[in-house]
Amino acid sequence: MTVQTNPIPLPKAGEKSSGYFTFDDPLLAKYQWPYFAVVGSQPGPRFVLTAGIHAAEYTGIMAAIRLGRRLEPQHVRGTIVVIPLLNRPGFYERCIYVNPEDGENLNRVFPGSPDGSWSDRFAHHLLNDVVVNFDFAMDLHAGDMIEDLLPFVAYTETGNPDVDRKARQMTDSYGVRWATRGAPSGERPGLLFAAAAQRGVPAIIAESGRCGLVEEEAVQRHVDGVLNIWRTLGLLSDEPPRKTEPPRLLSRFDWLHSEHEGIFDCRVRVNDQVTQGQSLGQMIDLLGTTLSEVRSPAEGVVLFTVTSPAIKQGGLLLGVGVP
Repeated sequence: MTVQTNPIPLPKAGEKSSGYFTFDDPLLAKYQWPYFAVVGSQPGPRFVLTAGIHAAEYTGIMAAIRLGRRLEPQHVRGTIVVIPLLNRPGFYERCIYVNPEDGENLNRVFPGSPDGSWSDRFAHHLLNDVVVNFDFAMDLHAGDMIEDLLPFVAYTETGNPDVDRKARQMTDSYGVRWATRGAPSGERPGLLFAAAAQRGVPAIIAESGRCGLVEEEAVQRHVDGVLNIWRTLGLLSDEPPRKTEPPRLLSRFDWLHSEHEGIFDCRVRVNDQVTQGQSLGQMIDLLGTTLSEVRSPAEGVVLFTVTSPAIKQGGLLLGVGVP
């Protein structure tokens, strides 16, 4: 299979472009992905911003579109590319978590494969044809249609001091209270930001928004956070970066899943401080009989909860950030 490089056409120095691109892969080529690209008149870093890898996390998508539209070449040093929607197959289907082409979670299959499923191929081409060509990467997320969520940022430690330092610089510049390190425990690997970091590209994710809603405060949090990162890194010269309080760093992020199919009677909310062994809720059956008690694995803070009570066996319930 021929691997296409740089599928996003970049404008000349001092110019801005927008439009749609696709990948040189017969399985992917029926879709086109939106993008904005700005190349400043002065040299500088190369930054790629993505959103919508989960198609119903609308806060990130709307923020990325807003950021792409407001960028002006005269204020940019280097190159900024914004891809507002990665899960193109799932967007108009209003899919929660997965890609309808093959039922896979696009953010669990990286680094992907050039000859695998639709999601495998997409992950492979996005990482190898796009992301590795940049000096920094950031992925915008939100609470999906069935998730309440506390804003936070996350990066993964690679052991490469330069990559980790730059990722932490982005994390500290976004402007929220909480940050996590690494992929969530109890969850499949294969996240985009972790794969980028392993390939030497400093990368983070930012979470803002809840329940698939487009709320202005959550959208603007993403916009302000990204703009401050760009200014901190020297990509934007329109104004100085604002001073932000570094987030409280959590040592891990525990995701809890149900051992049973049933109804989740959740007893905590996001931002609640919980103790080890504390009851967070119950799984009950359709007659209300208790199936299991859901307890916190450690002392920490509730970063998100699943708001739909209908839970399949193995289904996700909530996430606890552990100091």
